Amino acid sequence: MFDVGFSELLLLAVVALVVLGPEKLPHAARMTGAWIGRIRRMVLGIQAEIEKEVAAQEMRDRIQKEIERLKSTEVAVNQQVSAMENTIRQTVEEAAALPPDTPVATIEPAPHAEIAAPEAASAVPPETTHEHRPAP
Repeated sequence: MFDVGFSELLLLAVVALVVLGPEKLPHAARMTGAWIGRIRRMVLGIQAEIEKEVAAQEMRDRIQKEIERLKSTEVAVNQQVSAMENTIRQTVEEAAALPPDTPVATIEPAPHAEIAAPEAASAVPPETTHEHRPAP
């Protein structure tokens, strides 16, 4: 910002002492410090507000992009659902057009693999179960 060195500050202090005098200089220094503090706080507050607004705008942009992405996904899903509905409707119409005595092929469901839980995943260890075991 401003490049003020020690020699400039010393010159400013001497001029202030000559102009204000020794009685008014401490009060003027306090007032100057108070004003500088207020200005700094105001600048920091403005910077914080600007940062909040920038972050809020970035969030709005991200939300808008996500909404657009979801809308395009919704269109694709609706197209797939419509295609499925048309296929089902066509199949039902074809089945309704068949004579009542026509044998219909059944579709066998795919066999599901049995998933065995590992013994290590048991919530209760075997030693702590409350089973009644016969005495040996």
